[in-house]
Amino acid sequence: MAHGEKRTYDKRARKWRYRGRYKLPNGKWGSVSRDDQGQPFYTERAAEEYAHGLEVDVRRKAFINPRDGRVTVAEWADTWLRSIDVGPLSEKEYRLRLKNKILPQWGGVAIGDLSPTAIITWENQLRREVSKNYADGVISVFRTMMDDAVAEKIRGDNPVATRKSGRRGRYKPKPKEEKVTATPRQALLVARNALEMRGLNEYAIVLTSAYTGLRIGELAGVHRDQLDLKDAGQGPRLHTVQQSQYVNGVFTEIGNKYDSGRGLILPPFLAALLQQLMDARPESEWVFTAPKGGRLLRGGDWYAETWHPLVIGRAPRGVVRGAKARVGIRPVLGVEGLTPHGLRHSQKVWLDEGRHPRVAVEARMGHVLQGVEGTYSHVTLPMELAIAEHLQEIWEDSLKVVVDRREYGPLPPLGPPRRIRSPRNLPNAA
Repeated sequence: MAHGEKRTYDKRARKWRYRGRYKLPNGKWGSVSRDDQGQPFYTERAAEEYAHGLEVDVRRKAFINPRDGRVTVAEWADTWLRSIDVGPLSEKEYRLRLKNKILPQWGGVAIGDLSPTAIITWENQLRREVSKNYADGVISVFRTMMDDAVAEKIRGDNPVATRKSGRRGRYKPKPKEEKVTATPRQALLVARNALEMRGLNEYAIVLTSAYTGLRIGELAGVHRDQLDLKDAGQGPRLHTVQQSQYVNGVFTEIGNKYDSGRGLILPPFLAALLQQLMDARPESEWVFTAPKGGRLLRGGDWYAETWHPLVIGRAPRGVVRGAKARVGIRPVLGVEGLTPHGLRHSQKVWLDEGRHPRVAVEARMGHVLQGVEGTYSHVTLPMELAIAEHLQEIWEDSLKVVVDRREYGPLPPLGPPRRIRSPRNLPNAA
């Protein structure tokens, strides 16, 4: 039976301290010397009543051992990371969010001492310092980690819980994030810029991304033997079963996002384009390659030096002290802010406009329909052929000459001359 015991004399408070004793679920005696606010017990009755409450929790199978709450956030993070089962890129991102933002602030704090108000204050400060998406990601990792701590009965509630139960502060309408998408004509213009800047490979990447909805990493992982371009009545197809990513500095092929490996029917023009691309590089193992024929890599440099000029244009440049001349690229009007992933969104819009069955559209995007609709809806070959026919039609329509509106903007103005360092200007040059 729960009871209180005299322990030590508190010289500062000039009072005796007490502890409560109670039976644990395993039948052994447990002890507690502080309440939920971290205050010591100064009367035997207070210690006994608190210990009695813990015994009630044991009988109701709702018991949480107060000592478990002394585990620090850093200690729990180490255990939690070993327990999660996510893709290598997701795990890397989780570790970075913990290392850079969560642990510097909360690593030494006991999980039982985490305060919802203190976390909200920290979250507000975080959102002023970083982008919304990054802040959302950090809070999501922290919340998920604390959800698992609650499941393990380290504490009774999640201090990083959502605010769905009630709103605090001033009302702020949630802005709707509009993804920039392109029409088939605008996708063609971006692809033509790619052809001018980087050649056939980049041209094919833009159009394949737009007309299949594949992500850049998935395109980088397509091998030659995953293309079946001869139409035997079921349409030419591209089979995507993996994506290429750098994991811990090593070029690695991993499963598609959400394990969404699938075979995609290709419109005839795209099948012909991919055949032309492979014929131009018969020795290459991959369909899409880097400019010099190696493995395709899409990092920050590619976005800055290739993708953005395809969309927003770049100024021409003559030969400047050894640097090669380059042609000017005119910006495509109406797609400012378009990202490569926006091409994937664009295909979804085109298929919705074509009023194709939702199950066929989502299957092509690599999504799974939830609920009853997903259980009873199935993709058929006629649905896929209809999608390929529709994509071929909008492609042919995009090739028509447009004379009633401007499609390209003016060339960007020339910037200051780029200075190329000669050998005599290099450090430690002889």
